[in-house]
Amino acid sequence: TEDSARSVVYTFPHLTIQEFVAALAQVLTVDPRNIVKFLSEVHSMTDGRFEVFLRFVAGLSSPRAARVLEVFLGPFPNQTICRVIDWVKEEVQRQIRNAESDYGKRRLL
Repeated sequence: TEDSARSVVYTFPHLTIQEFVAALAQVLTVDPRNIVKFLSEVHSMTDGRFEVFLRFVAGLSSPRAARVLEVFLGPFPNQTICRVIDWVKEEVQRQIRNAESDYGKRRLL
């Protein structure tokens, strides 16, 4: 079909690069009102497939990291960054409360 002929496929030499680009795309393009729901959904996956992605999203919310990238990509959306930071804080607090079992302690790490 005509749509499939125009579709773009990206390939990455390593999965970690793909996860970084995916995290960057989420931080730069997702509607800030939806980012918390999205982060909660991927964090609830128990198979660990989004762990590195979530770490990149959290890292990209750091003003120090953003400053370096903003030179090339333009300003990061402040509202999205604030919501990511709030989500990380809430998640860490929740994990601390649940860290009584060995599983809870591993999950906190």
